Amino acid sequence: MGASVELSREIAKRIVDLVHEATGSNVNLMGPGGLIIASSDPKREGSVHEGARRIMAGELDEIAISPEMAASMSGVKPGYNGLFSYRGERSACIGISGDPEMVRPAQKMACLVLRQELERREAMERERGLVASIKAEINDIAERMLVLSLNGAVIAARLGEQGRGFKIVVSEMRKLAAQIGERVASLKAK
Repeated sequence: MGASVELSREIAKRIVDLVHEATGSNVNLMGPGGLIIASSDPKREGSVHEGARRIMAGELDEIAISPEMAASMSGVKPGYNGLFSYRGERSACIGISGDPEMVRPAQKMACLVLRQELERREAMERERGLVASIKAEINDIAERMLVLSLNGAVIAARLGEQGRGFKIVVSEMRKLAAQIGERVASLKAK
């Protein structure tokens, strides 16, 4: 089993808004315990959706809620609710109000959109980590070049006139190390 993903309110709200815009239906994204993380009806956020609670508890993977069922359940409206599984874990439940047969395809599409969003964010995090690692390595090289140039300057000074050519190389190394350091610092600011 993979590590469980915790959905941020930001991601949940983004998915809810996209699906609501596309379908015009009420949309909920629920997490552990059936707690509504984000909803196109903000008054529902923070409440528990009984159908989602059952899905997240592993009792079932999906539930089509008829008007009759909705009348007998807590915190639900007629619609379709289905499991969102990520990396082998029960991660969330997405529900869309309306005729269950009509909104079921939209719910499945919402799960695909959520998966793509999570994968995109993971890729961005990996990329940020890689870039940070490369910057650190380049910065380390620049620092070592600076130390070498300082040591070289000491040796060139000891050699006097004979170390004049070496002194020029050392000076250029120091300038290059400083330029590299400045470039890395400017990248950190971005």
